[in-house]
Amino acid sequence: MNPACTVLRRRWRPTSGGRPSLLAAAVLALATVAGSQDAAEEIDYGNHNLEWEDGPTSWEEFGHDNDPAVCGLPVLTVEEWEAGKYWEGNKPVLVKNMTDGWAAMTNWKKQEMLRRYPDAEATMGDGRRVGEVGPDEAGNLLIPTTVKEFITKHMYNPSKYFFDRKIAIPKGMLEDCHPFPMPTRAFLNNPETGGIYALSRKKKVNPKPHEEIWQDHLAISIGADLQGLSFHFHGAAWNTVLFGKKRWILYDPQRWDSNITKQRYMALAGPEEDILSSPEWIRQLYHDPVRTSELRAYGHDCIQHAGEMMFVPRQWMHMVVNIGDTVSVISEVGLEKGEGKKPEDFLYDPKESSDDSEEWSEDSEDDSFYREGAGSEDWEDEETEETEEWR
Repeated sequence: MNPACTVLRRRWRPTSGGRPSLLAAAVLALATVAGSQDAAEEIDYGNHNLEWEDGPTSWEEFGHDNDPAVCGLPVLTVEEWEAGKYWEGNKPVLVKNMTDGWAAMTNWKKQEMLRRYPDAEATMGDGRRVGEVGPDEAGNLLIPTTVKEFITKHMYNPSKYFFDRKIAIPKGMLEDCHPFPMPTRAFLNNPETGGIYALSRKKKVNPKPHEEIWQDHLAISIGADLQGLSFHFHGAAWNTVLFGKKRWILYDPQRWDSNITKQRYMALAGPEEDILSSPEWIRQLYHDPVRTSELRAYGHDCIQHAGEMMFVPRQWMHMVVNIGDTVSVISEVGLEKGEGKKPEDFLYDPKESSDDSEEWSEDSEDDSFYREGAGSEDWEDEETEETEEWR
């Protein structure tokens, strides 16, 4: 499995320039003396609702009815997914009723999850940045946390998103999601594959020697309304929503694979711009006529409801927006080459700095594409040298 999720890795630039006024400087100094930073850290961002469904939702702004002209994905039954082996194809699909029979539909309700699995561990970070560099390379952008700590203290912080596939969780929590979707289920049932568990070298929130393992074959995502990873791509994966909804924007790699200009245009507002969060991309760029036309012809814009699984093939560029409090599980295991993790794949420490050495070559960029807009003549496929920051 290729762990790289990077689509857009850029040098961070300040969002505004100029020198602060004397008044602003004085106010800042007084605020600092007064301990404003400590006060900010004490803001209660916890989710104190009874259940996931009680949280705020942006359905009115971001929801839609999956009109075939907008979504355009086949919606399969589990039986059709397995009989047709759609994971061997190169097109996304939605699969309904995937969670039928899952104990997680009871055990992962908000209060029950807090009661059963308060100490399950993962990391939290900014969904925009995690999407930008990938969860395995986010380094010190991620903070170790537990299910209980995240939900009760951080879940409604707009810069905190609980997402990790190298997660130390109780065995019962994995079993709650049985039967896993195919082909992950077949892969894990095959004793010849091996390499599923490895010693954890991750900094532990609450070290317990008997739980020093990472469960790489199941990623868990818990996020509030409007959270979600920004544009990125990776190997083939499935994502199953247990509670809440997700809006997906997907873009066919065959359209941009040899045309980096096209990929940049779709993802960014301009060559000097940082990547937008998923909701801001929809607000600011989605309705641009060229981008909308591209998505209608070569992409998909779909709503995934609770109980449904989204299959994303290799290299399909995509971003996700949560609609309401959303809980999902994700896996890449068993897809494509079907290789499990090996011990060396877990030599990762979220306290280490991320590698930000890769940057765009500013000299090679032509921002006229953004200034003048993109006509059809600008979208001729061009062979472009593949660079690491785009792979």
